[in-house]
Amino acid sequence: MVLRSPVGGWGDLLRHPPMPAPVRVTVLLFGLLALLFALATVHRLVSDSGSIGAAAFFAVMAVASVGVAAALVTRRRWAAYPAFALSALLAVASLGMFGAITVVGIGLLAWVLVALNGTAARVWLSGRRRLR
Repeated sequence: MVLRSPVGGWGDLLRHPPMPAPVRVTVLLFGLLALLFALATVHRLVSDSGSIGAAAFFAVMAVASVGVAAALVTRRRWAAYPAFALSALLAVASLGMFGAITVVGIGLLAWVLVALNGTAARVWLSGRRRLR
């Protein structure tokens, strides 16, 4: 005999709305960037030709990426602004190395602008704490 919980009821009314897909993808992108920057930091520190300045830059970018991802996950009202700033910084920094990394940097900026300015993302990040 299988017991199933009834559909509807108080369980559905007390849940927070789920994270919209564009916000979820943005969080995953910034998590991936944090991992890549952390690996670049370790590589610069371990290699003989690595500089301390580059390692410090990569470490700061890793912490900033983690901060953006954490702000988006915790639904801070201001979470979109650091995401815009960090993706714009990465896009501008990638212009100096004109090539495939430029496409990635500009693509990240375009994605963040479109994803976090969408209606679902703005409503979810607006801080409305209504339970559905």
